[in-house]
Amino acid sequence: MITPYFTINQDDEFVYIDIKITHIRFSAPNIEMIVENELFIFSLPPYYLRLRFPYPCIDDERAHSEYDSKSESVKIKIPKANKGQFFPDLDLTAKLLARSGNDEIRSAEPKKPLIEELDVNNDDIINRQAERDLNEGETFNWEVEQDLPKNPILGSNDQDDNNLKPKLKYGFDNQYEGIVGVSVSNGNDINGLNNPEQTPENDRIIERLIKENIQFDPEIYAADYIMEKYPTPDDDKSFKEIIEWNNPEILKFLKWYKSQQHLEEKDRQSIMPVEFTKKEQEQMINLPRKSYLVDETYKPQILATVISLLFAYHFDLRETEGEHNVESAWTIGKITPQFSYLDSKLSLNANDNLLRSAVITCIRRALTFPLHRSYKLCEKVWNDVYFSLRGGKRLILQFLLDLKELFRYHDIYYVYDKIWIEDLCSYLISDNVTESIIRSIAHDLKKVLDELKKSDITFEKVDEEEIQIDREGKKEQEEQEDEMIVLSLEDIEEMAETSYRDYQSQK
Repeated sequence: MITPYFTINQDDEFVYIDIKITHIRFSAPNIEMIVENELFIFSLPPYYLRLRFPYPCIDDERAHSEYDSKSESVKIKIPKANKGQFFPDLDLTAKLLARSGNDEIRSAEPKKPLIEELDVNNDDIINRQAERDLNEGETFNWEVEQDLPKNPILGSNDQDDNNLKPKLKYGFDNQYEGIVGVSVSNGNDINGLNNPEQTPENDRIIERLIKENIQFDPEIYAADYIMEKYPTPDDDKSFKEIIEWNNPEILKFLKWYKSQQHLEEKDRQSIMPVEFTKKEQEQMINLPRKSYLVDETYKPQILATVISLLFAYHFDLRETEGEHNVESAWTIGKITPQFSYLDSKLSLNANDNLLRSAVITCIRRALTFPLHRSYKLCEKVWNDVYFSLRGGKRLILQFLLDLKELFRYHDIYYVYDKIWIEDLCSYLISDNVTESIIRSIAHDLKKVLDELKKSDITFEKVDEEEIQIDREGKKEQEEQEDEMIVLSLEDIEEMAETSYRDYQSQK
């Protein structure tokens, strides 16, 4: 069966559904429509549509449907059970298409019991949900999950052996395996792991940190710092334009926010209205129709992934000044640690703040791989992420849908759409992520960014000056460990300034 393209509108009394049917000869006798409380079903082979509204509708003499041959669509009018009741989220098509709680649940290993949905008062649910959302937004916990210690000396029985085996899965809610490894054999150069299918979670973090330290080039960063601060016509990079560039969608939010400040508090809207295009609606129709049971301890990792993706996405937008190019998917994937190293935990230290770890990790990677490497540029990108969060769930979803297309059509990188982006979009649409949570994340991110200092961004490098040289100019033969030093961005910039002044004095 084919899910048709559809749009939904409403007024105080009716819900209006326009269902697009093309490439078939319309036959009224073959249409079947059912309205049963919140459930609406439309069937006209080969088209089939099942929607679940947030509140009940009724099928009485006021219900009406007709075929419009000009637009090739069936126009349906259904009365609301309670006149004047507003139906939220009618533009989130994937949410309306979602299965009910007793349908397929998206979790191979449910982490909490499945609860049967009963026929209860919707208004009471909404009131209690709103109170829960408010509390959840106020108490969101960004502490890194701490694994329970395992005793290395165990018996040889099968149960103990199974406990010792690490869960070598990755992606959304650690539900995927055997996907990235195949893409690596086909030339996946976003991946940074030597063996993505056999590397445990903690080892992914260690491998990522080691390789970030090795791959970061202080000389390139120093050169970019000088080009940004002391630009000349001969420079092969220009930072001024991309740092000053403004994302039209962010400007739209800022304009809307400013307009709200001129209104009386009782008339202000809490969320910026966002209208989805026909293309975005079709994208949402094609999203997985799943329900998600995600353990609360894992939820921060999912939200940290959203934030990391938003940073990488906005970085690419700034670097390309709003026009994605053939390198965009690589840039976004390389910056995002959850893609390049399948690393959702981000830190081995249980005392670390997961959100802060995400911010620092994304900056480190943005100063290592893209063409333009600038801390000031990273600050501008984080501002874009903050305003995206302030814009609400729909604005974030628009950005993720745009990002999704970069990966969905790529011959190799499509695997990241399969293991992360599809589920993230569906999860964001669902009630698992509320506007209250999004606002809480925005405030938490702002606090992390305000407290972050340039000296917090460090890399460990080999101190070449400490390598002892013998009189013949060869390294000493005896084995010795390389001396490591910690370089902060401030250290590199200070050395760059000194070299620049020396160069200028010799001219």
